[in-house]
Amino acid sequence: MTRNHNKIPIVFAFDDNYALPAGIAIQSLIDAAKPDTQYDIFVLHSGLKSSVMRKIEKIHPINWIRVDASMLKDAPMGWSGIETYYRLLVADLIPQYDKIIWSDVDVLFRGDLTDIYNMSIGDADWAGVIAERADETDGVHPHYPENTHDFIYMPGFMIINARKWRAENKLKTFFDIISTFGARLKFFDLDVLNLGADKIASVPFEYCVLEGIYDNDDIKNAPEYPWLARAHSHAMLAHAKEKPMIIHYAGGWPKIWMRKYDDIPKYYWEYIKNSPFYNREFYFPGIKTKLKIIGAKFLIKICPVKKWRHELKKVKGMKYGM
Repeated sequence: MTRNHNKIPIVFAFDDNYALPAGIAIQSLIDAAKPDTQYDIFVLHSGLKSSVMRKIEKIHPINWIRVDASMLKDAPMGWSGIETYYRLLVADLIPQYDKIIWSDVDVLFRGDLTDIYNMSIGDADWAGVIAERADETDGVHPHYPENTHDFIYMPGFMIINARKWRAENKLKTFFDIISTFGARLKFFDLDVLNLGADKIASVPFEYCVLEGIYDNDDIKNAPEYPWLARAHSHAMLAHAKEKPMIIHYAGGWPKIWMRKYDDIPKYYWEYIKNSPFYNREFYFPGIKTKLKIIGAKFLIKICPVKKWRHELKKVKGMKYGM
């Protein structure tokens, strides 16, 4: 039974490498909240540094839940880390709520979540933003004959029917899919959640406005536009661009916070420079830093000891957040 009726539970998951965007996501969530909105924020992790946790807690109080990553040791991995699967565990790890929001951390919140949280999703397993039609053959997401839904949904922002997940032991369903599909899973958690749901409700596109749509003057120039336009009207996409609730930096590489200063939009830069994880030297490297990186690149090529090469790569790949 759900307690804390006046709070909206929202869950994130990340590792130390994503501390900067996670902090920005949480700060923007708080900044966009209405005066009477209260968020009950949970973070699932597998061993964040205490320094990272302290800095995040300066933004907002956090319910930290440590996850045993070994339970997902057989799950296929790709560009994303193990944390991408943690959304499958939400209902069981947070039993005090029957309805829970999940959000990725590579986002910027621009609006309050009260209305969307209070939206009825009926008997759906979860609600998310439509990505593309499930019968497309030239889209970007994998298409499985086992997927009986009309659309493929993006789980970067989810409203989870936690009560149903627990009642129907959805966690077992998800793990069975991981075991059965194995290497066939290409978009990992997205594939599992679409395949494992009996019913998925739709959330307006405003809650997952992809970076290409938001930052292009003409949305038709966005790389995602061709496949999005087959599932959403042009007017709907244009409206979402003008009045986004959440901007999602999915797909593009390098990620927005990893780019050079000149390539970061001003609205996001304001969050970076005010973040407790801001590392000025990454965005404005001095001569010494530049020489260190050049030297590290050279030494990596000639160093015979694997352990030393690993340490040199840390210098070469200096972090945007510290």
